[in-house]
Amino acid sequence: MDREELTRNNSRVIPPEGEHVSRPQRERLLGAYLFALCIYQVGIYCWPSGPPFILDPRAGIPVLLINHFSFDNKVIYPVEWITATWLVIAAAMIFFRGRFLRAYLIAEIVLAAPTAYYICILAIRHGGDFAPGFKDLVLTVLLFLVFSVVPTGLALRRILVRREKRS
Repeated sequence: MDREELTRNNSRVIPPEGEHVSRPQRERLLGAYLFALCIYQVGIYCWPSGPPFILDPRAGIPVLLINHFSFDNKVIYPVEWITATWLVIAAAMIFFRGRFLRAYLIAEIVLAAPTAYYICILAIRHGGDFAPGFKDLVLTVLLFLVFSVVPTGLALRRILVRREKRS
């Protein structure tokens, strides 16, 4: 079989001359990064005496649920596990299929918003009723960067590259 016949029959498998199949590799890197974040998040949630609040990458969610909705741990722990489960599913879909980038991006923005709110409270009110201290602010910002800003930026970049290639 010649290349033209193979391309016609398998147009989704064989790229045109001169093109490289590197798109899935980039998504695999993001998926692998998300899997690493999953391991950390699940490890924190499996902590024997409960997750250390200051090490929780989604610390803003409990703050929001406790302070604005008056929920207790019976609601907070399942919500934390739902966020970890979502991260595992998104990581798997992005790693293995290179899909789900837009859904992941939207969900990450929604899940990161409470932590951004919490960072603002720590910065403006110097901790207030939560966890006073500059070290807490620095650690929370670092976790926010690693768990939300970096993967959001990577996902957004991949979406924009895909859009650019289509046009």
